[in-house]
Amino acid sequence: MSFFEKISCGALICKNDPYSTIIEANNAFYNLIGYTKEEMSEIFDNKFSALVIDDLNEILKKVSNAVKTKNVLDYEFRIRNKKGDILWIHDIATYNPEDDLFYVVIMDVTYREKILKNISKFSEIDSLSQLLNRGALEKKIKKKISNKKIESQAMFLIDLDNFKQLNDTKGHQVGDEIIKIVGEKLKLIFGKEFILGRLGGDEFLVYLENPSSENILHHYAEKILNNLKFNSDNVVVEASIGAIYDTTKKFSFEELYNLSDINLYETKNTQKGKYILKTF
Repeated sequence: MSFFEKISCGALICKNDPYSTIIEANNAFYNLIGYTKEEMSEIFDNKFSALVIDDLNEILKKVSNAVKTKNVLDYEFRIRNKKGDILWIHDIATYNPEDDLFYVVIMDVTYREKILKNISKFSEIDSLSQLLNRGALEKKIKKKISNKKIESQAMFLIDLDNFKQLNDTKGHQVGDEIIKIVGEKLKLIFGKEFILGRLGGDEFLVYLENPSSENILHHYAEKILNNLKFNSDNVVVEASIGAIYDTTKKFSFEELYNLSDINLYETKNTQKGKYILKTF
């Protein structure tokens, strides 16, 4: 058995043409893609490019540049196998100018992409509340605001009154449990259609896209106040809210946040456990 067949990675010899037409490939390659040698010939005319789902023009530019500079191609792209699964492929190709061919080794790195995706997902989540953390929250809201389909928007800035006192007297374990419960309750109140997050400490934020009316915002505010009330040995923790309803969609994330913060500050200084909502 030749080295070509012994190697556990997919190995191919391909023409230097727009399709990377396969001249020869090992069993590991056919096992990877799920098609037999005969099927690749009959269905795709041995065109490796037929499996690729990423932008072929970009890939061909890299191929052309490798030929001109005599460099080894080392890049990643996605293919679709016979089952319909999308695989991430790490491709290393060496060009042979004498025969105008590429000697190619490909490796399935889908597992790595899944790990990276999970890491990215978890890095956006606050570990206690299981809501978005501050960075992810700001990023997602800014992306929403840039959407021209949004006709109005609203923001709730929520602060837990007496939370520091609870932490100081009952310990962080009790405080952490309150944060977890707040995360669960906000999810129940708003569901998946709105952006929810924890800014840090005892401060939370909710962004609403295209609320149907000011009345619905009053309804949500009352629901938050009614659900976020905790009593631990006479230490009462409840929510204060500063809210903004922007009917013109003229405010940026920073402006919405600052206006909500002003309303929250006024609430906490005049009527703790209540809310102030202003409409523009």
